[in-house]
Amino acid sequence: MNKFFEYKDTPQWFHIRARATDIFMPDGKVITFWLYGDSEQHIRELLKQKSYKDIEWIKPVGDTLPFV
Repeated sequence: MNKFFEYKDTPQWFHIRARATDIFMPDGKVITFWLYGDSEQHIRELLKQKSYKDIEWIKPVGDTLPFV
């Protein structure tokens, strides 16, 4: 980490597309959903715990969801 830059993760919403392996077994189903988390790394840890595979993308959205 560079001493001149402070990289702080701010909690925000993330738009995610990944394969859920707990539905439509054994192959799973690709779903798109939103999660609130501290950082992209935090979101990846949550997805790993819940057995989501083949993450296509994780896009930071911000403080408010686009449809609200």
